[in-house]
Formats: sequence, C-alpha cells, structure tokens
Amino acid sequence: MTNKKTAIILVHGIGEQRPMDTLWSFLDAAWLDDRDLVDPAKGKVVYSKPGGTADNHEMRRVTTRGSRYEDRQFDFYEYYWAHMMRGNTLADVKSWLISLFLRPKSALPPGYSGHWIAGWALTALAMIAYLAWLRWSDTLGWLTGVAVFLVPFPTGLILSKAIPIGGDAARYLRPEPRNVEARQSIRAGGIALVHQLHESGEYDRIVLVGHSLGSLIAYDILTHAWAQVDKGALAAQHAAGSQLMKRLTELETASANLFEPEKVDGRLKPATQCANFQALQSSYRNAQRAYRRALAAQNGPLWLVSDMITLGSPLGKADLLLARSEDEFDRRKDRREFPTCPPVFEYWGQAVKQFSYPRGGSSRIPHHGSPFAPTVWSNVYFPDKLLYLGDPIAGAVSPQFGPGVSDVRLPNRGIRFQHLDYWRAFDDKNGHFTIAALRGALNLRDQNEPVESGNSP
Repeated sequence: MTNKKTAIILVHGIGEQRPMDTLWSFLDAAWLDDRDLVDPAKGKVVYSKPGGTADNHEMRRVTTRGSRYEDRQFDFYEYYWAHMMRGNTLADVKSWLISLFLRPKSALPPGYSGHWIAGWALTALAMIAYLAWLRWSDTLGWLTGVAVFLVPFPTGLILSKAIPIGGDAARYLRPEPRNVEARQSIRAGGIALVHQLHESGEYDRIVLVGHSLGSLIAYDILTHAWAQVDKGALAAQHAAGSQLMKRLTELETASANLFEPEKVDGRLKPATQCANFQALQSSYRNAQRAYRRALAAQNGPLWLVSDMITLGSPLGKADLLLARSEDEFDRRKDRREFPTCPPVFEYWGQAVKQFSYPRGGSSRIPHHGSPFAPTVWSNVYFPDKLLYLGDPIAGAVSPQFGPGVSDVRLPNRGIRFQHLDYWRAFDDKNGHFTIAALRGALNLRDQNEPVESGNSP
C-alpha cells in the first residue's frame, strides 16, 4: 500500500460513557470544522466503518476524505474502556479519598495545601452539622422529619452519579487486589489496538489522545507498548552509521540541552530559566519527530506513535496520585517505572550524555523506559480557579515528567467547571483559542515547530 494514513486514537475519560459519543464530539472540533485541513470543495465528509477494535463490535472507526494535507486520509478510533470498570462502590471512593487526605500536611507535595485544608474544613463542617443535629434533634423535630423526607432523594441522586465517575478514578489509580484485573484488561486492550494498527500496514503515523483519566490510561498504554518492542529487531535497525543512529545521536544532544550542564544536589535540573528555553524545547521536540520519522521509514517499522496529547490530565498531579510521597515518585521515575520526557539518562558525564546503551557505542538503542524518545508529548489544560472551578483535575505536566513536555495553558472562561470544555466550541475569543490549541497539539500535518520563537505547533 503506497498511500499511508494517520490513525488518531482517543481514550475517553471517567464516567459511564456510551460507545462513540466522545469520539463524535471530539471529531467536530479536531477535523470537521478545520478549514486549514478540510477542503470544502471535496466535501466535508466522514465515514463510519466497521473495525474500531478487534474485540468490541460496538466500536467503529471514522475515516475522512477531503484533506488539504497531501490528500491524506485520517482514521479516528475511540479506545473504549468503560465496560471494563464495572461494580464501583461508595467504599472504593471513600477509601481512595481517605488515602489522599490522611497524610500529614508536611508530607504533601508543594501546591496541594489549599485542597488539603479545604477538604478537611468541609469534613469538619459536616461533623459539626451532624453533632448539632444530635444535640438539638428534639427541639427541631419537625425539621428532622422534613430532612428525613427530603434528603435521601438528592443524596441518592448525587451518589448515583458520583460513584460511577469517582469510582473509575479511585479504582484505576489504586493497584489494590480488587482493581488489578480491571487495570490489566484496560491496558491490554489499548496495547492490542496499538499493535493492531501497527500490523495493519495502513498507517505510517499514530496519534494517541487521552482526556481526563483517559490520559493516564494512554500514558500506561504507551509505556507498556514501547517496552514490548523487539529489542533485537530495534538493535538491527540502529546499525552503526545509519540515518537512524544519526537521528538518535541528535536527539540525545537536544535532550541534554534541556538541563543544566552540571547536576544540582546529585540531580539534573531542567534549564527552564534559560532565556532561550522555549527554543531548546522546540529543538528537542523536532529531534523527536525526526527520530520517529526515521523509525517509521524502516522496513517493518517497529514504532509509529508520533504524539501523545493529554487533555485535562490528572498526570499534572502525579506526585500526589501515583505515589505516597514526592520522594517515592522521584524514585519510581529514576527506576524507569514512570517514563519521563526526555527519558531518564542511562549515562551522564562530560563526555557522554545518553539514554541509549551501550555507553558510547556506535550502535545503540534507547532503554525500555524511553517511549518519549520518538513520541512527542503535548499537554493542554485549564488551570483551577477558586480551588474547585476551572479544571481542578488538570495541571501542568512538565514539572512532573520533564522539560520535554509542552504545556499549553488555556484561559479560564468565567466561573465554571471546565473539565469537559477541551473541544467545546464557544463563540468567543477564548473558545476559538481552545480549539486552536487542540488542533495545534494534534498537529495533523506533522509539522516541525519554529525553533526561533520556540512556539508549540
């Protein structure tokens, strides 16, 4: 097949989602109304076709026509996992929240004190209200009767919505025995979809997009899919003097430039205070693209995932959600359990700075914790506002996972909860900026970033 296509996989977020609902709303913003990419003269047409995933016939793939970009076709897939996370209970949510709040304030990573204080303040108010009711229940007997009649209905309604939504996060984020099977099934299905698209021979590029908890699932899919790449075949493609080795060497040089030349207290310090940091970051991301294109050009390409885009991602709070302390989170990154961008360096010295092995070899391969050697990571988020408005779930990811991540901060749109607004088209300046940021992160034309200005694509 000569004309390769681009596959976009959308991983939905928490809640009892209906198959394909998220994908169709996402498609409107990402493709259908993009006049820079869609040629109206060719028809603003998409087709829903069978073959979304091999083991779920509820899912379909949506394929496009009428592209201004090399007349390329784009296939959109939704990775649907909600049916694998069933049986959530109030106890799941309660035990998760207890694990988050029953920590000494001094043990919290920086930035979470306000939420911790607010959570305990709400708990204290609830306890005071309960004690007051016990004390004056006889005096306010008529009010108690009204409350007994009225409170159960709204409380039940709230819990019926909160448990499926909060339970998804509570169970996926905690590797307790009861949750392991669901976590395994969700990851395995996503990895199988990536492998399916690789092996089809139809695509030369795959873009992975995750919203909310789906961004963590996308991260896990990427982590394990890269670790499963055949290392012997990868080494064979990285022959000494090859174009692929040249691109890897350039990538490692660009990676090292994102950090200060010397370690500080035994650790690498991101060079984010450099006047030209944005240009350094863009150079690194362009080097990632060059390396991935060289990988995709190999006979029997082993890796096609070019980008991971996270929207409203809890990975901005990974040091709180994925570990019991900031130190533990750092250790798990150093041990390559949590891949970083750029990857953790295998060697760091004056002569050699590389995340590939063997040391200084003319033929090397990136280690198993290096999915972000070929894969560009862009994170789009609304900041929180008044603690629980804006998007309190999201945040900047680069402080957690490395200076190679491009964080795009969106402007808040009034006093509202914005976790579901990442592809919602509002008819104002901020609404247009939000859609433009989404399309820029997707970068469906696969363009390099302008290094002079250091802007994101």
